[in-house]
This record gives sequence, C-alpha cells and structure tokens, in this order.
Amino acid sequence: MSGFSPRYAAVALSGALVATALLATALGATPGAPARSRAWREVTPFSQWLAAQAFLAGRGVEFGGFLQADGSHVLSGGLPDALGLDAQYLLDLDVTVDTRKLLGWRGGTLFVDAQSHSGPNVVTHQVPALADPDNMDAYRTNSIDRAWYQQDFLGQTVQLQLGLMYVDDRFYTVPYGQSFVSLDFSSDASISTFVLPTYPKGAWGGQLWLYPDPHLYFSLGVFRDHETELPYDPGGKLLVSEEGWQSRWRGLPYEVHLGAWVDTGTFRRFQGGLVHHASGVYLVAGEKLWQPVGAADRGLGMFVQFGTGPATLAAVRRHYGVGLVWTGPTAARPRDEIAVAFSDSMLTAQDGFTQGFESELEAYYQIDASHGLTVQPDLEYWQHPGGGDTPSTVLGLVRFMYSF
Repeated sequence: MSGFSPRYAAVALSGALVATALLATALGATPGAPARSRAWREVTPFSQWLAAQAFLAGRGVEFGGFLQADGSHVLSGGLPDALGLDAQYLLDLDVTVDTRKLLGWRGGTLFVDAQSHSGPNVVTHQVPALADPDNMDAYRTNSIDRAWYQQDFLGQTVQLQLGLMYVDDRFYTVPYGQSFVSLDFSSDASISTFVLPTYPKGAWGGQLWLYPDPHLYFSLGVFRDHETELPYDPGGKLLVSEEGWQSRWRGLPYEVHLGAWVDTGTFRRFQGGLVHHASGVYLVAGEKLWQPVGAADRGLGMFVQFGTGPATLAAVRRHYGVGLVWTGPTAARPRDEIAVAFSDSMLTAQDGFTQGFESELEAYYQIDASHGLTVQPDLEYWQHPGGGDTPSTVLGLVRFMYSF
C-alpha cells in the first residue's frame, strides 16, 4: 500500500479525542465523568468523546471528519508494467466554531481543517490522464489545508469569507457530481488541470457572496499564491465571478451556475512568447428528473457541465460533461446511489498531443453500509488518456469512507 500508515491514523484519531477531552475540561466540564455509583468499566474513551462533543457543541464548537481509503487496479490497457493493486488513504479532521454561541458575536463562523494523506497513487502513473482518475490522489502530506473565517451580514444576505480555502468548495461545484471518483465530474477539467487552487492545498484569498433573493446569488472571489498544474509558477492572482439561480420546474428542483475567471499571472505560450493573463468561462447545471411520491430525498438527478480554457496556454481548451445519479434505487435502500457520467476534454493541438481529445465514462454504486460508512465500487473507462498513444484503459476502484 503506497505510503499507508495505520499507526499514524490511529494516533491522530486518539490525539483528537484526548485534545477534545482536555479542552472541555479546561472550559469547566469533565466530559464523561461517571457518577460515584457508576462502575469504572463504563467509562471509555468513546463515552468521553461523546460527552466532550455534546458539551462543546452546546457552546458552538463542533468537530467532524472522515477517513477515506481507495483501492484500485488497472484492469486493461494503461501504460506497460502495471503495478497491480494500489491503495491510499486520507484522514481529514475539522472544527467549526459558531462565534455567536461561543463569544456572543453574531454571524461569525471559523473553520479549520487538517489532513493526512498517505502519498501518491501509483495508478496515476499507469493511467496518465490529464484529470486525475482518483480525485483523492495527492502527495504525502500532514497539513492544515483550510483555515477561514466567514462573517454574515443582514441575516445571510451578504457573506464575506477570508482565509485559506479551496476555491471549488463554493465555485465550480457540480450538482449531483460530488460522489464521482474522477476529478472530471467533481470540478471542471478546463481549469482544474490548469490553475485551479484546490485539494490538497488551498489558496489565501477572499470571497463575497450576495443573496438578493432566496433563488438568486452573485459572487466574487480573489485568490493569490495559488497552486497550478503547470511546470512553472505564473504568479499573479486568480479572480472568479459566479452567478446562479435555483427554482422548480414541474414541481422538481433545478439549479444553474454560470461563471468566469481571469488569472493575472504571466504564462508561457506553447509556441513561444508570454501572455500576461489567462481567462475562461464555465457553466454547470443540475435538475431532478423524477422522484417517488412522498420521497423527496430519493429520485433521479442529472447534471451537465461546460468549461473553456485558453487554447494557447492550457492543455484542455473545452470540457463537456453529463451525468445521471439515482438516489435510493429502492425503498429498502433509500441512501444508496447508482450513477453514470461521461466527460469529453478537447485538447489543445499546440501542446503536442497526438490525439485531439481525452474522454471518460465512469459508473459507480455507492452503498450506505451503516453508521456513516459507505462502500463504493467504481469503474472508469478512459479513451486516449493523456492525449497520447496510451491504449484505452479500464480502471477498477473501491472507495471506503467513514464520516464522523
């Protein structure tokens, strides 16, 4: 298993439990303290954790997180000398503070997120796709990847967020697309393969969101020191603007997000010369097509996506995506999901690709196992991965996620 360290994950989780209990004690509580008549055997680290959580949540401090593990294997195609089964894990811990409950400061939210990742997934080297076949793939890291403060004004009509953040936490989000394993469907390939600051390293900046109507919003974000997928650092700042609306059609909900971005960095053209900015546009939309009578949390949803990048600078000049997600395929399995999606990335000829496109078909079945645990068998088919001569590739993957 590539970089896997169960011992580290266990130590990290235990440390979080102990730290929470100590913090609760420092604030004047003894979480999980047993009554004098209670047997000592009933006091466990888990009961301490639950008591500490309840105490702190009442004061506006809430803990959360998840442990995710992926196992994958190239079933056919790919580059030569496949390395067999590969695996990686991600441990993510976060704390959210409601400043009204803790300090009496209305409208404030503080969020801090830390992560531990086992290291690069070797499948990335077997399937050299431009968009990561596994959106959890990253270098080995133990870091704080997000830390931001949000202040709401006029109720929640105006929201200002400052700090270290993932840009696609709120921009570029694809309705019904977040459970797909490939990066193609949880973001847009025209920018995620170019200059998008996202997992595993956030960007410093700020964003302003305006909700003049419950069905409509306008937003603007400015980010600096952002990560890129380029072999050089263009510098500059990333500016993003997005507008969106949501409503109902024939009694079922839909939403549309339209955005544009400009990067003020200095970029190198594929055929020589420099350009002092880059820009593009994107569109994502989702609609619920059908739901069983009296079961609004179940049904069939659809999404579409479109994005552009500068053809002289970015590997992907246009990206298209479409998908279907069926939540609760039976009344007995109301939280399971069955999904399929198709992505087509049109590649820039000036970048030396031997193929003009990279396309992908992904399907999964997500099983709501029990108490925060999901198990997701996943299958991906890639045509022209990386835009070169790598043969069409089939990748099998299983994702386990436990949320707490």
